[in-house]
Amino acid sequence: MNEIAVREELQAIIETLPERSLYAIKPLLNFLHDEPVIETDLTDEERGLILSGLSKYDDDPTSFVTLESLV
Repeated sequence: MNEIAVREELQAIIETLPERSLYAIKPLLNFLHDEPVIETDLTDEERGLILSGLSKYDDDPTSFVTLESLV
């Protein structure tokens, strides 16, 4: 499948999505479009928040919302 066909297929899919799904896929599309941002100057508070979130996920992954559940 060539690039034009893939773009047309994706555009057709997007056109049929309900509004709530558009909000769910927008961050993913932005992420894929943009260069990744790698934070190198995190504060101790920011590092703590990240570690806390990872710990909560490790303790109870079912309490987090998956992308699949939004679609």
